Amino acid sequence: MSAADSPAAASCGICGLIERIRGSSFADFIAELEHHYVILGDAQFYRGYCALLFKRHVMELHRLAPEIARSAFDEVLAVARAIDAAVHPIRLNYENLGNQEPHLHWHIFPRSADDPMRLAPVWMRPEAERKVTLDDRERRALIESLRAELARILR
Repeated sequence: MSAADSPAAASCGICGLIERIRGSSFADFIAELEHHYVILGDAQFYRGYCALLFKRHVMELHRLAPEIARSAFDEVLAVARAIDAAVHPIRLNYENLGNQEPHLHWHIFPRSADDPMRLAPVWMRPEAERKVTLDDRERRALIESLRAELARILR
């Protein structure tokens, strides 16, 4: 079933991203899990930042059956452990917003000790500063490292 099968999902940007992932045309794809697709985020000022996109167009976590919500959150924890192992942050920030894209998704931001704004929410940093891209070689190496750590954790 396509992520964009419902009328509400027809204009959803995340459903569009999921279609690109399923079509193998998304370069920053990391892994497919039972409930999520994991991608490298576009704000690599926070090196290792990942997003988890719920496979179905669901708008709210609390609307999931409890066993699915628990299983989905276990995936969030597994990705967090992979990020921690790959980039060794001092802290991870977790966000599940949905204000701009009403589709269940998670942001996991690694925070570093040398970030002068480490006590502020990541969204306080101007977009032009946080949306840093990595050079292709570094990006591919980071994706492979995250993928390997995630596979190790899920074994």
